[in-house]
Amino acid sequence: MPRGRHRHSTSLHRLLPSSLVAATSVACAAGAWTVGETVVIRGLAAGAAVAAVVGSVLMRRWDRSAGKQVAQLTAARARDEWKTDERLAELETDLEETRQARARLETKLRGKRAELARLRTEHADLLRRYATAEAERASALEGRRLLETERSTGEAAANDDEKAGVPKAARALETAMQARSLVRARSDGRVGEREYRRAADALRDLARNGAVQREAEERASASASASASVVSAPAVPAPAVAAPAVPAPAVPAPAVSEPAAPAASAAPVPAAPVPAEGGAALAVRDARPAMPVRRPAPPVRRATGGFDFFGTQHQAKQAAAAAKSAVEEQDLADVVGEEALAAGRGADERVIDLTAHDETEQIDVVELRDAI
Repeated sequence: MPRGRHRHSTSLHRLLPSSLVAATSVACAAGAWTVGETVVIRGLAAGAAVAAVVGSVLMRRWDRSAGKQVAQLTAARARDEWKTDERLAELETDLEETRQARARLETKLRGKRAELARLRTEHADLLRRYATAEAERASALEGRRLLETERSTGEAAANDDEKAGVPKAARALETAMQARSLVRARSDGRVGEREYRRAADALRDLARNGAVQREAEERASASASASASVVSAPAVPAPAVAAPAVPAPAVPAPAVSEPAAPAASAAPVPAAPVPAEGGAALAVRDARPAMPVRRPAPPVRRATGGFDFFGTQHQAKQAAAAAKSAVEEQDLADVVGEEALAAGRGADERVIDLTAHDETEQIDVVELRDAI
């Protein structure tokens, strides 16, 4: 017999005890009915009673074993149910954790997408700014090129004007007037960059133009006096050997008030015949034009502050600033206006010491600290 075969007994093994008890009881009952002797009947009745007792014991034993099996099966079923419930709870917990992780990942993904969209927007904005900056740079370069072209054209026109006898101060005044007229013409708020640059150039050249105009007036007066002395000087008779005539170059004087003197000095003056080389040199020196060669413009003098806070500025500078020329003030008034010029002219540059009027209460900080 293989091992474990006895654990799985057949149904005959279970039915044999009950069948034997039942057969014994039936046989005893039948014998009691058939036998007539009292002793035999009593024996048969006792056997039937014993068989009934044994049957009842067997039935009780089977009932207990069946109850135990049922209890074991119930406990096993309950254990299975508990395990199933625990497994379901674990699965639900895992599902909840998975959902939470999915929600976190979705939130992070949305944040990354928003950041990516923001970065794309910033990149597009930077590209637009770069394009705008490049366009502004190109327009600025174009404006600078046009300004340089206009400046070179203006310098050429200035050279032509100088050759024609027009002073530089008059050209500066004309430029300032043109800038002011352009600014007034575009007073609706759409003033271009070129007009602002012209106005700034006119404001920057005011001091230099005033200085050039004063120098031009001084040179004009000097040339007028020199030309008058040359015209009034008598001719010196010369012997047979005379120096050749040296024509003087026609250099116009940038004078505004006396235009007749440059015209007289611009004409070529022949050398007067003199008896010696020294006289010829003197005649050649007298025959030179009254105006020297055009010198470079002086450096631009920047305007200093109008309020003397520490008293370091000299009074001579204040007097020199107060004694501006009428032409320079007129140019400044043409560019910035009479009201701005009057407001700047009425500034008080005195330093007022208010120490004697100081009513600040002195507080003892040590006592306050001790009190704290």
